[in-house]
Amino acid sequence: MLPLRDYPFAARPMIIAHRGDTSLGAHENSIEAVVAAMASGADMVELDVQWTADEEFVCWHDESHPALSEPIRETMFKDARRAGITSLVEICEAVKGKAYLNIEVKEYSARDPQRFMHRLIELIRELGLYDAVLLSSFRIDFLQEAGWELPTFVIHPDEEMRMLFTMRAFGDPVVLDRPLASYLPSEMMKIARSTGYGCQLSELTPDALADIRKYNILLGVYTITTELEFNQAVARGARALVCETPQVFVELRNRRFPTL
Repeated sequence: MLPLRDYPFAARPMIIAHRGDTSLGAHENSIEAVVAAMASGADMVELDVQWTADEEFVCWHDESHPALSEPIRETMFKDARRAGITSLVEICEAVKGKAYLNIEVKEYSARDPQRFMHRLIELIRELGLYDAVLLSSFRIDFLQEAGWELPTFVIHPDEEMRMLFTMRAFGDPVVLDRPLASYLPSEMMKIARSTGYGCQLSELTPDALADIRKYNILLGVYTITTELEFNQAVARGARALVCETPQVFVELRNRRFPTL
């Protein structure tokens, strides 16, 4: 498998399995979903990652879990595992050498972004995945702490997420003094210090598209569910597509963009 930096984005878009492949009944962010995603032919598997109370990385999208009485950030790792939540280490070990990983930071806390991101990057290096991981998040304050070690995508945040930038207990909050929808991709990337930009199709306004073309921004679009959405995303210059039913879109991509 090529290092992620050598993936031929200019020649064919990357297909990313959204939280793994759940089309056959696997739970999202689980080992089963990840294995199914790799079997589908997806280039990359997207996971949602946050910290437990004892600072272990686990894969779960929401702030809480129906089997737990406290949010993930206030739950001990052993209790999260008992509830069926998968650890990031388990998934990394299953994926290593077989697919790329898109680790989306889904932290809902006011914990130290620097401590979180430095430990995450250290773990990625320890697991031998340094050349195979992309970090993404709507948490601009966390992406700022990633430095330039790994590729990062800022996911355009909405107004409901603004609170998370200002509640941090460490350092200065991220101050965004305009409606979040008014920020152009290049502006959001500059604030987050990211190397790429992710958004929904509906957020690709004429101004945003002009900005993406002007600065040759590497664009990722989520979440693709139909062939029409695939066509629209590719026509707008998306080179990374976060997809449901990844096998469908792998086959579609391969027909449209055959390997040389």
